[in-house]
Amino acid sequence: MKLRDIHPNVKLRLAMQFLGSLISMAVIPFLAIYFSQKIGATKTGIILIIIVISGVIGGLIGGHVSDRIGRKKIMIYSELGMLLSYLFIALCNSPWFDSPYFSVAFFIINMFCGGMFQPAAQAMIIDITNSESRKVVFTISYWLGNLATAIGGIIGAFLFKNYLFELFIGIALISLLSVLLTLFFITETYTPDPSSKTSNQTQKYALKAMFKNFSTVIKDKLFMFYILGAIFIFSLEQSLTNYIGIRLEKDIPHQSASLFGIDFILDGTKMLGFLRTENTILVVLLSGVVLFVFKKWSDRWTLVTGMLIFSICFSVFAFTNNVLILCIAMFIGTIGELMYVPIKQAMIGEIAPPNARSTYMAFNSMTIYGAIVVSSLLIIVGAWIPPVYMGGLLLVLGLTGTFLYYIITKTLDSKVSVENESKMPV
Repeated sequence: MKLRDIHPNVKLRLAMQFLGSLISMAVIPFLAIYFSQKIGATKTGIILIIIVISGVIGGLIGGHVSDRIGRKKIMIYSELGMLLSYLFIALCNSPWFDSPYFSVAFFIINMFCGGMFQPAAQAMIIDITNSESRKVVFTISYWLGNLATAIGGIIGAFLFKNYLFELFIGIALISLLSVLLTLFFITETYTPDPSSKTSNQTQKYALKAMFKNFSTVIKDKLFMFYILGAIFIFSLEQSLTNYIGIRLEKDIPHQSASLFGIDFILDGTKMLGFLRTENTILVVLLSGVVLFVFKKWSDRWTLVTGMLIFSICFSVFAFTNNVLILCIAMFIGTIGELMYVPIKQAMIGEIAPPNARSTYMAFNSMTIYGAIVVSSLLIIVGAWIPPVYMGGLLLVLGLTGTFLYYIITKTLDSKVSVENESKMPV
């Protein structure tokens, strides 16, 4: 598949996603520092939890409503909400007015609107792609996301502390551009069934209808395998900044090191930074290469092999302090990550039915929160058992997630085979 064959909606969405990720990564990593300086660490922890919950609720509501009225309307309403909230956040951190508590309120609104936006935007991409093109699109999406993370982090690092007002004004302008692009250039990709819409007219926004939708999703065994497997795999990645980061800081002694002729003192925190940077650079440089190298492999074995490699390498981080082994493990683990991520992301298009894609995407977006909970629990467990056992535990989580995805891909392959046989002439 060539880039020119991709639907115009998808091209615009990829560009807007890049800008949106750029915005997020210039702000979100620094929120904890911002609020802790303004109102204290304890209140900051509570606030960040509320902000996350707001995003989850927004995602669930946005997913449900998008399946009832279409994708574009929800995207426009959500983007307008984000635009206005960024403008008010800028005002709350301006030379004329400084109010961290009003900032909290508008950040909660902003996260709610962002949560509403994502399921509709992701479902739109699935609406207009097929199995083949979806893998390419999600590879590009993953590449752009990592590039935006790197650039956005640098922008935030330089501007967040001393140029907060100007940063949020710039973010608001980018949000305005996103609204205009969606309003005038994005076309609707999903029209709800008129008969279904008429029969549910009086209750389409009711809690009863929404929870009925949620219960239907939860009863989808294959999708629940998908969610559970994703949580296990994501937990390994989240552990890099949780348990693994803590362990590296504790176990790697301060030592002299040299990189490109520059001498510096290496410790656990710097090692973690190097590993994260290595991962980001490799994703940006090798995404297309890995897709090309493994294009002749079946999706099932590419995904399973990639997850297996990823799981083994990330379990190594739990117990080794050797700098060279850590760097090699990150290199190989990132290759595994690039093998499985596009296929995993594209797979949900095969699982989610067309009339409930946004709702499925809303549940899918919650996997990251589940992974954060699991990786947080691993910190507690890691305080009681030796690192080598923690490596074994991480490996078990990864292998379990890999096995669940093996079941999913096998089921989907069998489903495709049955459909193909039914289409054959008798």
